[in-house]
Amino acid sequence: MKNILLILNIIIFSTLILKGKPGNNIAHTEQYLQGNITGQDTVFLNQLYYNGKVWVGLYYNVYGTEFIIQDTWYKADVIVNGINFEDVSVKYDVYNDEILTNYYNKKIITLNNENIDGFTLYIDDEKLKFRNFRDSGKMKGHYQVIHEGQSKLYKKWRKKRAQFVIEARYDEFQPDDSILIVINDKLYEVKNRRRLLKIMSDKKSEIKSFIMKEKIKPDFSQPSSLVPILKYYDTLQLE
Repeated sequence: MKNILLILNIIIFSTLILKGKPGNNIAHTEQYLQGNITGQDTVFLNQLYYNGKVWVGLYYNVYGTEFIIQDTWYKADVIVNGINFEDVSVKYDVYNDEILTNYYNKKIITLNNENIDGFTLYIDDEKLKFRNFRDSGKMKGHYQVIHEGQSKLYKKWRKKRAQFVIEARYDEFQPDDSILIVINDKLYEVKNRRRLLKIMSDKKSEIKSFIMKEKIKPDFSQPSSLVPILKYYDTLQLE
């Protein structure tokens, strides 16, 4: 009976736009932007958003941080079961690939990844959009979306725990990110220019000429620098 009621509630809310924070305001995803009705079902919204487990810190003796960039709360929009919760505070634990949220300053909740469709982090002047791949073969978990055309470009934020690297006694979290390109439904990890040209071998000469002409310097620590190349490659695929 509880499951039936939850499904009915989700169907009802899928036709609404609500704006703001859990329990007060919510904005629904774009496909349902038809109307402007304020919702009052605080209990339902809290149950939907705060569906997870209480977070317990485990890494106090590890140098660095398991979180993206730094251990701080960032403003975010989080899509849970199709409903977009705007302007919430979260931390993204990239080591465990989990989203943490602050439950009214009383406790920290690890959100249920099975319910998260995606989220957007606002870090300084940057807006990082993530998609949760739950049933996508080799891609599992949260990936930053950098380009999605005929070809697709993603960044997987990761941290590895390097053992005994500080004073030969303490572990340290270190970045272990990867850049991924999808072409013709095939997934490739890209670390350098040579690898990039190899996966575009069907248009290699055109891509090389384009890079030289536009004076593009691919920086694989800044994957957005690859976007012009992928966009050009997409146009070649249409010819």
